[in-house]
Amino acid sequence: MEHLAAGLVLVTAITALNAVLTLALVRRWRSLTSSPPDAHDHHDHDHDGAPDLGIAPGSRMPAFSAVAADGSAVTRETLIGRPALVAFLSLDCSGCDDSLPAFAERARRVREAGGRVLATVVGVDAAGSELAARLRDLADHVVPEFLDAPVGARFGARYYPGFAHYDADGIAVTAGVGLAALDAPDGVRDVRDGVRKDTRDGETAAR
Repeated sequence: MEHLAAGLVLVTAITALNAVLTLALVRRWRSLTSSPPDAHDHHDHDHDGAPDLGIAPGSRMPAFSAVAADGSAVTRETLIGRPALVAFLSLDCSGCDDSLPAFAERARRVREAGGRVLATVVGVDAAGSELAARLRDLADHVVPEFLDAPVGARFGARYYPGFAHYDADGIAVTAGVGLAALDAPDGVRDVRDGVRKDTRDGETAAR
């Protein structure tokens, strides 16, 4: 009987410790994802003071592997060969919910043009979230991610809501925080074309 009581006390202690650690991790994650841009290094911003998503126009789509909410595998090869729109969203980002109507319209245009749409959702219960459910009709692939966000990390995304538009060769045409960032400024297309030309010549750097 004493052994049973000791076992119950040990299990209770471990459960309590696990709950405390999980709560601390969630709070830490929320503080990072919700902190204002001014709390980060100034190199994370462009000359206009806007946060830098971390994906530069002209860069190549990274290799990645993920499992979508429907159980299908999603990799870079799933998207390469046609234009792709990639969204990086979080359950703790109020702007992510606000961006859905505009994202739905842009995703519709991309899909009607033969492109693919990938949306990642970060959160403790991302797979069963309302946000993920709403995205199923908007994106070809919805990838729920836990707090470490491995797919977003592979792409280099650092802020939510983040969006990146890739051409059929997997080259980022535009990228930024908020959908307005996808309205490419003059000169972005020249950078992209320069990377594509150099790549064909066996080089990797943009001219």
